[in-house]
Order: sequence, then C-alpha cells, then structure tokens
Amino acid sequence: MNIAALVLLAMMTGGTGAAPSRCIQLGPTQQAASSSGQQGQISASRIKITIATGGIPYRANKNTFRAGEPVPLVITMTNTGSDLVHVCESGTLYQDRPQLLRDGKPLVYTSFRQSMMQVVERDKTCNREDLPQQILLPPNEPTVVDWSNLVEGASSLYEDGWYESLPAGKYTLIVRRRLSCCDGPFIESNTITFEVVP
Repeated sequence: MNIAALVLLAMMTGGTGAAPSRCIQLGPTQQAASSSGQQGQISASRIKITIATGGIPYRANKNTFRAGEPVPLVITMTNTGSDLVHVCESGTLYQDRPQLLRDGKPLVYTSFRQSMMQVVERDKTCNREDLPQQILLPPNEPTVVDWSNLVEGASSLYEDGWYESLPAGKYTLIVRRRLSCCDGPFIESNTITFEVVP
C-alpha cells in the first residue's frame, strides 16, 4: 500500500467527528488499552475480516477473471464491538497469509514471495524498519485495511503477486491475517470463490 493511499485511508476512516468514550488499541500482543488507562485483553472475535477480489478499494469486486489477468485482493476489517479500536497495519508481507485452492487442491506461493517471507522473518524487518501504522476501526463500520495482488497479470513487470498466473479453473480463497504488527497469531477471513476462464 503506498503512502498516498494510506493517508487517504486514514482520512476516510479517522474523520468520524465523534468524541469517543473509549478507544481500544490492538498492539503486538493484542493488549488493549482504554482511554481511562485500564489494561486488559480484547478478544480477536470482536474483529471480523472480510476479503474480496476484483477491484482495488472503492471499485466493484468481481469473481470471474480471464487467464493471465491480475487478481487484486482487498481486505476489510470490521470492529463488531461498541468501542473504537485501533489495529496495526504494517504490510501484507508481514500480516497476510492467503490460502488458495484450485479445484480443491492447495497452491504454493511464488518462489519470490517465499524468499521474501523467509528474509523478513529471519531479519525481523518489520520490527527494525518501524513500519507499523495504526488504523482506526469504528464500531460496526467495515474499513479497508490492505490490498495487494493475489496474482500479477501476465504482462506485469513486477513479481509482487502471491501466486503465479492462474490457469482456468475454480478457486477457493481464505486469508489468515495477523492483528498484531509483525508477529503473533492469525485470524481467518471469510471464504470466497472465483473462477478463471480461458
């Protein structure tokens, strides 16, 4: 996610105009802190993760793609509690783990993606580079928190997708997303399906 998009997202999600009575922050250990200074654990079950394919944020989603076409992935989080919550957003490489199946069989990440994941885990890049940012989740208001390309297009110059170009078939996708910035447990999104046609 680029800086301009992050600023726009922060403006869109942070400008509620209301004076919250409480604000809970999910940090590296999912420790919650209210504005009154109380400390406690917040349940991950209060955060709902929803995924969609086909558009970048604020464009229509779709579930049918041509072979060789890019498949964008959009991740939305919803705070199902009654208090404002801040969650960490440090980057898809650190926080997201898509799991894609083709006709019921799991696919592996590109070798480039696997290498990058090994490097950032070994070097603790997320912690060293001070990447994390906070995103505000108002109660019961879906908020786009991240997007990336599940698959780059056949003509793309980048190697940023999670998977190689997809052949025709039916696909099932879930994403496991980390609530904390750089490490810790994952929670699972909804399951979606899409199709690639010749």
